[in-house]
Amino acid sequence: MTALYQIPRNSLAWLLAAQVAVIAPHVTRLPIWVTLVSAGCFFWRIMVYRGRWRYPGRWTKVAFVLVGVVGIPVGYRTILGLEPAVAMLVIAYVLKLLEMQHKRDAYIVVLLGYFVAMTQFLFFQTIPWTLYMMGAVLMITAGLIGLNQTRTHARPLVTLRTAGLLMAQSVPLMVILFVLFPRLPPIWTVPMPSQVARSGVSDTVAPGDIASLVASSDLAFKATFDGEPPPFSRRYWRGVVLSRFDGRAWRQDNLVWPTVWCKLNEPPDWVSDIETSGDAISYDIILEPTQQNWLYSLNVPTLPNDRDIVMARDYRLASTEPVSSKIRYQVVSHPVHTLEANLSDFWRYRTTLLPDEGNPRSRELARQLMQEAGSPRDYVRRVLRMYNELGFVYTLKPATLGKDPVDGFLFDTRRGFCEHYASSFAFLMRAAGVPARVVAGYQGGEYNQFGDYVAVHQYDAHAWAEVWFEGQGWVRVDPTAAVAPDRIERGLEAAVKDEQTFLADSPLSAMSHQMLWLVELRLQLSAISYYWDSWIVGYNPSVQQAFLSRHLGNFDRKEIGMLMLGLFFAVLGVIGLILLMKRPYRTIAPADKAYLRFCAVLSRQGIPRERGEGPIDYAQRVALARPELEGAVSDVTAAYIDLVYGQSAEGTGRLQRAVRHFRLQALA
Repeated sequence: MTALYQIPRNSLAWLLAAQVAVIAPHVTRLPIWVTLVSAGCFFWRIMVYRGRWRYPGRWTKVAFVLVGVVGIPVGYRTILGLEPAVAMLVIAYVLKLLEMQHKRDAYIVVLLGYFVAMTQFLFFQTIPWTLYMMGAVLMITAGLIGLNQTRTHARPLVTLRTAGLLMAQSVPLMVILFVLFPRLPPIWTVPMPSQVARSGVSDTVAPGDIASLVASSDLAFKATFDGEPPPFSRRYWRGVVLSRFDGRAWRQDNLVWPTVWCKLNEPPDWVSDIETSGDAISYDIILEPTQQNWLYSLNVPTLPNDRDIVMARDYRLASTEPVSSKIRYQVVSHPVHTLEANLSDFWRYRTTLLPDEGNPRSRELARQLMQEAGSPRDYVRRVLRMYNELGFVYTLKPATLGKDPVDGFLFDTRRGFCEHYASSFAFLMRAAGVPARVVAGYQGGEYNQFGDYVAVHQYDAHAWAEVWFEGQGWVRVDPTAAVAPDRIERGLEAAVKDEQTFLADSPLSAMSHQMLWLVELRLQLSAISYYWDSWIVGYNPSVQQAFLSRHLGNFDRKEIGMLMLGLFFAVLGVIGLILLMKRPYRTIAPADKAYLRFCAVLSRQGIPRERGEGPIDYAQRVALARPELEGAVSDVTAAYIDLVYGQSAEGTGRLQRAVRHFRLQALA
């Protein structure tokens, strides 16, 4: 079949370059066969353009489509999910590029390229990736412009410059749309695939879980306070509450999560059990994607005015959907509070429940200590004193525990991380009949003076306990503070400095925390990223409404629409006026440029060329005025006339050499 349309080489080059640019970021998450198919289509398209190969036949294209339709569900084991959807779009993109025979097909390839480029923002929205994808969009736009250029103007760099100019002209319109256009939720959603690794604190805490998590320097979230942030030792970021113990690991109680939520429009009775006093703390949090539902806040939070945020029965915040992208939410917390001053018999039973068997030595220890203490408060103090006086060690490399992990930790190894202390403490409390539970989250956070916020990283992950006292309610007790107070007061690095294990798996990250100039550079870059997350990625409907209310006062949708249209027309008018006032650009041939440089030299010598004076007449006049330059002037004039008016095939090389020789002689 003979192609009816031959895509211009200039456009094809940019479209192929754009294909590589937009698919490259997805290579690590695509099946290897999809990458190989993309490379094969790329090579096939080049061979078609060069006339070496033919376009694929009908049955070949059917085979390609079947491979994509069948291979993607088989490779991902599902057709539903973000990564399978992106893989399907990539397959459609490369196959359409291969069958591009008409101009209409080329336009479809351009549109598919834009869509594939946008899919990268479903995974990352950082500044480097944004700049990278802007470059990819620039190449796609250059390919689109090349489709509408004649062969005489098909120069790749000129096309790229035109594309850059168009994108620059669109920036004011983009800013207007971004700031004023209503921030709407997506019309459809693509569920995140199960293959995507979850990050951050999980819903299960067993010995060693958090110790492995703190080897990462990845960011968990950033918090900006209205005023001074609380002291380091009071930054307990409550995430998930674990009330069920199976003998080794602590898990969420099924009766608390996920079935019992406090909705914004129907608060249950247990919300009235929250008693607060003193000053409240107001702050914003930008949370990184975790693929989990729970959110993080200081104790005790009030329910935000957000329909997508709920409060669980154990007084923590959660999202109605897994956090698959960065989110920003506002919280008000009350450090001075009372939670459930009166605990029902049902919840007392649930929070003192232990397996029937296991850890017998710890059960006996709890019985003895409780008899000696006489009251729950004294019992808590005795257990904490035991951790402090019996040689317990806080370490990132605890020994492996056997069948009875609590017994093994308390009586044998006595070496552990925060989850060992929180788990064993809560077990001892329950074994003595004192309601207790484990809380997993983060503690501390690095204050960034450049951005005035607190950055909490994965190595700040922490676990502690909550104990219920009659008339006082749930009270935080952190047994880690009895063993390693530096961990609570100054952070993990100070607590394990003797072991040299802080970020041992990430030597570059550890170095960036120890060298002062690297610390300052890292904080500055982090501050830039924070502003980006706050005002670009985190520009959600609530932030937009607050921003517009602060600058426009009371407004309605009609006023916003009129303002947006007015600004649109104003920007278009300015761009049109600039284009009308711009002088028409006339391309000067290389031969004319060289001859004009020759004339400029003579003009500085006091012999300017007259208006309308031809090259021969000008050369004769120069020879009369400067006889010593006659030979050089004659060479330049002859080369120029032969190049412009004759049939010379030598190009401008002869003329340029003659001009250089003349300049040397004239300036001698």
